[in-house]
Amino acid sequence: MSSIFQNQVVWVTGASSGIGEAMAKDFVKRGARVILTARRAERLKQLADALNAGSTVPKAKVLVADLSDLDSLPELSQRAISLFGQIDVLFNNAGASQRGFVVDTPFEIEHKMIKLDLLSPIALTKAILPHLVSRKSGRILVTSSLMGDLELPGNATYACVKHGINGYFYSLAFELRSMGILVQVLQPGFVKTEVSMSAITASGELHGKMDSTHENAMTAEEFSRRVFPKIEKGNISIVIAGKEGVALWARRWVPSLYRFFVFKFAKKYLKDRMVELKTK
Repeated sequence: MSSIFQNQVVWVTGASSGIGEAMAKDFVKRGARVILTARRAERLKQLADALNAGSTVPKAKVLVADLSDLDSLPELSQRAISLFGQIDVLFNNAGASQRGFVVDTPFEIEHKMIKLDLLSPIALTKAILPHLVSRKSGRILVTSSLMGDLELPGNATYACVKHGINGYFYSLAFELRSMGILVQVLQPGFVKTEVSMSAITASGELHGKMDSTHENAMTAEEFSRRVFPKIEKGNISIVIAGKEGVALWARRWVPSLYRFFVFKFAKKYLKDRMVELKTK
């Protein structure tokens, strides 16, 4: 498959499942080599083995890391560069979702979310940026969410970090364009992945179940198939969503209507998220 990613090196974080795994596979199909990063070493090894099968030259290498350890990221970036000798694309995809009312959620849980979902991609980007600038080329992808533009009950911290992602990386796109570096923000709607199962609740435990909104959603493979043409076209803002995308349209153009529907219908629509959302 002919692609602009032919012979490029792509560093994919959050690569052990979901969107990261699906897109790593599609990067390799497009002729790229990938560096796979997440905490789950065995899952990464299985993916790398599958991507390298039948090839005499490695197409995928594993770099296990906890990206919430912010102090380790500069050294981790140097290790990533050394694996193939360069990085052409940084795909900031690692992160977690959240379920819990603000009044129920200790600040320590919110701080954990902000470190992983907002500060980590910023810190990793800043660590790899000198390498991209020195080469006067490159691409930074970041997975945001429709929640980067929306607000919903029980998702305040998640909305906070995704609004932050949008503000930071859309601004960065303006700064880096003249340096030959393209920044692209991916905003998926509901995708059938482990994201809702591994969402962090107000108690700090995992949500442990797949929400109906995700269970009936597009697969990570479908998301990857739909997003790649827009990435290759060079779009800065890329929204890939189902019918939930209407909420984004309403929030942007008729915010009073959006708020009316959230107040009236959110609890019913998001009922399977609400088990943990009980005030003390």
